[in-house]
Amino acid sequence: MRIRIKKAVCICVLFICTFVLAVQFDNSKDVSATAIGVVNVSGYLNVRVGPGTSYDLLKSGGTGVTLSEGQRITITAKNGDWYHVKFNQNGKALKGYVLKKYVKVQMGEVCTNVAATVAQDSLKLRAEASDDSAFIKSNKTEIILEKETKVKIKNEKTVDNQKWYYVLCTYSSKSYRGYVKAESLTVLYDKEIPGIWQNAKKGTLCAEAGGNAVKSGNTTVTLNKGKQFNITSETNVSGERYFYVKLRFNDKTVKGYLPAKYVKFQIVKVENSNTPAETEAPASTEGPSETGEPDKTSEPASSDVPSETTEPNNTQEPVATPTPAPLTDEEFKKKLENEGFPESYIEPLMRLHAQYPNWEFKAFITGLKWDTVINKESVVGLNLLSNNKSYDWKSTEKGAYDWTTDKYIPYDGSTWVTASKKAVKYYMDPRNFLDERGIFMFELLEYISSTQSQEGVEKILKNTPMYNTKFSYPNSDGNDVSIKYSKAFIKAAETSKVSPYHLASRVKQEVVIGPELMSSSVSGKVKGYEGIYNFYNIGAYNSTEAGGAIANGLKWASSGDTYNRPWDNIYKSIVGGAQYIGKNYINVGQNTLYLEKFNVTAKNRYEHQYMANVEAPNSEATKTVSAYGVIDSDMSITFSIPVYEDMPESPCEVPSGGKNPNNYLKTLYVQNHPFTSKFKLGDDGSKTYKLTVDKSVESIKICATKVSTYSTVTGKGSKTLKDGVNTFTVKVTSESGSSRKYKIQVTRQ
Repeated sequence: MRIRIKKAVCICVLFICTFVLAVQFDNSKDVSATAIGVVNVSGYLNVRVGPGTSYDLLKSGGTGVTLSEGQRITITAKNGDWYHVKFNQNGKALKGYVLKKYVKVQMGEVCTNVAATVAQDSLKLRAEASDDSAFIKSNKTEIILEKETKVKIKNEKTVDNQKWYYVLCTYSSKSYRGYVKAESLTVLYDKEIPGIWQNAKKGTLCAEAGGNAVKSGNTTVTLNKGKQFNITSETNVSGERYFYVKLRFNDKTVKGYLPAKYVKFQIVKVENSNTPAETEAPASTEGPSETGEPDKTSEPASSDVPSETTEPNNTQEPVATPTPAPLTDEEFKKKLENEGFPESYIEPLMRLHAQYPNWEFKAFITGLKWDTVINKESVVGLNLLSNNKSYDWKSTEKGAYDWTTDKYIPYDGSTWVTASKKAVKYYMDPRNFLDERGIFMFELLEYISSTQSQEGVEKILKNTPMYNTKFSYPNSDGNDVSIKYSKAFIKAAETSKVSPYHLASRVKQEVVIGPELMSSSVSGKVKGYEGIYNFYNIGAYNSTEAGGAIANGLKWASSGDTYNRPWDNIYKSIVGGAQYIGKNYINVGQNTLYLEKFNVTAKNRYEHQYMANVEAPNSEATKTVSAYGVIDSDMSITFSIPVYEDMPESPCEVPSGGKNPNNYLKTLYVQNHPFTSKFKLGDDGSKTYKLTVDKSVESIKICATKVSTYSTVTGKGSKTLKDGVNTFTVKVTSESGSSRKYKIQVTRQ
C-alpha cells in the first residue's frame, strides 16, 4: 500500500541506482560478465535455491542463509524478477537467488546484449569459434545473413588472437545462435556500451587510434586489467579495430582510443528471455544458452522477504483476443518515422519492438521547443528532489539556494529542494527511458478496447487473490451477481475510460500483500467501516488519527455521493474508484505518468502537475513494472511518447557528482581601519571597499572568512602600503573551481 502524505504537493521518492560491472577474463574460454551490487532491504533478505519463493531457502551448515543490509554480492545472471548471485559468508563461497528489487546495483549499466548489423554482403553462422567449425543450417540449408541484417551479440571469445562474437539472429522467422568473426559485424552505439580492459599488460589511452597517449595533467592515462569504461564508437585504422571510450582517471572523465582486441563487452547473462524459441539450432555450441522462466516464479508479496505461491491448479485461462501479425523491422521503422519519431528515438524503440512485437508506440507531437519547455519546468520550486542528492542535481538559482549560508532552500518539508536544470533535462528527455522499465512512464492510461483484454488483466492479476477469481455483489435490482475481478476491471475501464491494465496494476500496488492476502482496506471488516471497500486507497493519507491511513481511506469511501459512493460493495469500489482516477488527469489529456508530472499538453500547460518530485514518473514506472510482473511478449500495450522541437542530438546526460559551488565571503574587513561602506553578508564582489589611513600607517592586515568550508581564500593577511592609492584583491575559489573577487582600495595620505 502506498500511504499518501496529506499535503498540497505529494512527493514520491526513487533512489536511482546505476550499475558497476566487473569481469574476469580468460582468452581461451567463453565467459559472461557479472555485476556488483549491495543488499538494499530493511532487516534481512532470504536466499533461495531457485528464482521464486516456492523454492527452498538456501542452507549452509543446516541453517537458512540470509543477507543483511549493505552486504556486497556479485550478480551472475538475471531470471525474471530474480538475480542469481554469489557471495562469501562465514568463509564459504555460496550461490543462490534473491529478488532483484532488493539489490542496489552500484554504477554503470547492466548490458544483456549488444546490437549489431552484418557489415559484409553475406555472412554464415558457425557452431563454434573456429574457421574449421561447421556452418549452422536451417532445413539442411546453410543460414546466410545478408548485409545490414540485425543481430544481438550475446557473448564473445578470443581464439588464437581472433575475436569471435556469439550472436542471436532471426532467419526465416526463426531464431538461431552461432559464432561470427568480430570484423564481420558493425556494432550499434546508439547508447554507450560498458566495456573492460582484459589484457594482462597495462593499456594506454590514445588521443587518436594508434596515436599519442592521452594525458590528464602531466600523467599518461593507463589502464590495468579489469579497468571499466564506456564505449561510444569504434573505428578501423590499417585493418585494426579501435574503440573510442570514456573512463574515469584520477577523478576526471577522459576520452580516447583503445585497441579492440584487448577490450571485452560487459554482457550479463540473462536466464529468461522473451525472444522466440530456437528451432533447428546446432547440436553443439559453446555459447551461453537462454532458458525460459521456471513455472515456480512469480512476484514479491511483501517489502521484506517476499513470499509467493505457484499458479492455482485446475483453472482455465480466458480465451485470448487475436492480435495481428507483427511488422518486419523495416515496416516497423517506417511506421515510427511516419509517426513523427526523430532518428534518436527509433533505435531504442526498434530494440523494444524486437522483444515485444505487439507493443504500440505513438508519438505525442507537442509542437513545443525543447529549450522553452526546460525553462518553464525549471522555475524555482516547481520540480523538487531530495537534498541528499549531489550538487549536480540541485539548483543554485535565486530562491533555490542561499549563497550567504551555503544551504539549499526547502520547498516541501525540510529536505525537498529545487532540481537543477540539468536534472530537469535528464528526467524530461524521453530518450533516457526507452527501455523495458522506463517506457512505462509513457504507457497510455486510456482504455483501448481493441488491444486491452480481460485476458491481459488476468495476466496482471496472477499471484494475487484476485487471479481467475469471482466475487458477488448486489445489482440495482437487489439480486446477487457473480463476476470475475478481471471482468470488473474491464467494466470499470468502459465507464471511466481508463486502461484496465493501469487499474489492475494500481490496485495490485495498493492493496495486494501476497498471493493469498490483501489489505484490510478491501476486507469489508474494519471496525467502524464494516461493509466498506477502497481498492485504490483513495484518500488514504497518513495521520495520527485512530486507524491511520486505512481508516482515512475508508472514511472517504463511505462518505459523499460522487463516484458511486458509498463503496459498500467490491464492484462499486472498483468502478467508482476508476472514475475518480480518470476524471482529474487521464480524461483531460494527461494520460501518461509522464504527462501527469510534466504537463506539456495544451490545457493548463506547466500547471496541474501531480507531485512535485521530478523523479516521480521514473519511480512510478518502476512500481508499474513490478505490478505487471513478467510481461508476455505477445501482450499488447500502447505507449504515448512526447516529441519536442529542436531537441539535442543525443539524450541529455544524467547529473553526476558535482562539487560545492559557493565562492562568497562571510566577512571582510581591515583590522583597526573601517571601510567607508561596511561589508555586508551577501555582497557579491561588485563593490570596491575603500578606506583612508594616515601616512604613519605603513601596513595593514586584511581579514576575511568564507561562507563555505569547501572554498579557499587568497589575498588576505598583512599588506605593505605605498603612498597614495593601494589596491588589493581577495579571491574566493569554490570547490567546483569558480572564483569571485573582492577589491579593497586603501589610500595612504
